[in-house]
Amino acid sequence: MTSAPAEKGGGLAAYRARVVRAKRAAILDAAIATFLENGYDRTSLETIARTGKVSTGTLFKHFPTKAALFGAIMARVWDAEPGAAPPAPAPGAPRAGLTAIGLDYARLLRAPQVEALFRVVIAEAPRFPELGRELYERGKAPYLARVSAYLAAEAAAGTLTMTPKEQAEATRQFLGMINDQIFWPRFLVTDLAIPETEVVQVVQAAVATILARYGTPPGNAP
Repeated sequence: MTSAPAEKGGGLAAYRARVVRAKRAAILDAAIATFLENGYDRTSLETIARTGKVSTGTLFKHFPTKAALFGAIMARVWDAEPGAAPPAPAPGAPRAGLTAIGLDYARLLRAPQVEALFRVVIAEAPRFPELGRELYERGKAPYLARVSAYLAAEAAAGTLTMTPKEQAEATRQFLGMINDQIFWPRFLVTDLAIPETEVVQVVQAAVATILARYGTPPGNAP
């Protein structure tokens, strides 16, 4: 006799959660399209609400400021929102693990929205420095932390030999080697096509560099 209300309440709660997620997704989709079309300065939250077909009250409930909304966009495109990022490889095989991470990072850098949103940030950050902070804190910093945590796990497993300071340095070195050859050339030469085979070669070279510097010699591995 008492289970029906609980089941009904549980169903209603699940429905409300789905509605909240759907509205948040609609806001983010509308914001991305509007920011890319109009730029950051010329986009208002009211315009985004109309485009996303939500009330301004609903939008402000999710994102109280335009900077917070832009930060949520960066978190989405960087796969940094909770539950969005792929799980880190299990430690024990650093060549395979770093290759998987590197290829995923290259895929992210080649996504059309990432390049377009970076252009928005670079164009408008001098007047709106909060954009740069949101890009770093909501996007890149969590990604750096995930890679650093993977390196720490490999170090704990004995397959890499590095201090915590070196883990942070190696994270930036590894991602930087991929950035420099996959992202920035296409950012500057908009019609530059980088074939998939070259992407794989870039990632493999970055992995080889990290392993050459920090890999535990086979005889010393556990």
